Amino acid sequence: MRTFLTKIVVTAVISMASLSVVNAQMIMQIDPSLSAKATPQQVKYKGMKAVPYYYFDEYKIVSSKAGWLTTNSRSNMQGTISSSSQQLAFTMINSAGDTAVVNMSKDGLVQSSQNSWFPNITMSQGSQNVTALITSSADTLTWGLAASVANGVFTGAIKTDTEEYKLVPVKRMDNGRVAPFTLWVGFAIYKGDVEIGAVQATPKRNVWISSDLPADQKLKMAAACLSMIIEEQNEWLVQ
Repeated sequence: MRTFLTKIVVTAVISMASLSVVNAQMIMQIDPSLSAKATPQQVKYKGMKAVPYYYFDEYKIVSSKAGWLTTNSRSNMQGTISSSSQQLAFTMINSAGDTAVVNMSKDGLVQSSQNSWFPNITMSQGSQNVTALITSSADTLTWGLAASVANGVFTGAIKTDTEEYKLVPVKRMDNGRVAPFTLWVGFAIYKGDVEIGAVQATPKRNVWISSDLPADQKLKMAAACLSMIIEEQNEWLVQ
């Protein structure tokens, strides 16, 4: 009997250790300089809207709306060209009661064609884009976020009147392994060569914001990170 109970305990310990390893592997890799100034804040949500009420740490979305997704298709000699566009918006607050308002726009263009050698295979190429204007009640400075995916290549930045932050896709988990079955797991946000924030969109949703940033910048950084999560979860371009 004691041997049987010992086996159960050992099995439970091994299972918990395995679960811990799997859980660690689900965290995105960030720069050590950022991990020293920020801990991953898990993003959760309420509601089943097109823009759910995401929340993490002291930040939460309190209202949101989404316009109709419009799509158009036309054919030419090369194949079919499909376009889509949609407007999104949300309002977020922090624990101090400061408000950030985000107005987003996304659009995409995809051209599909049949391969003459393999008629059952459809080849496609195109671009998907998102822009967002972020304002807050804490100051009068507007942040502009722009990101684009063209044929699988990502480019993105956040701009203010005086600063520019780079958005860089992250493909590795914190164990150093490249995440399978996805182009990236999230994005790092750089001021020059220093990573000041990061957002993980899959398989978990996490946000890192450097403790060195002023409160008004943290608010907008949080809004920018949620904007990227919204795009990732709603897809860049709905086919």
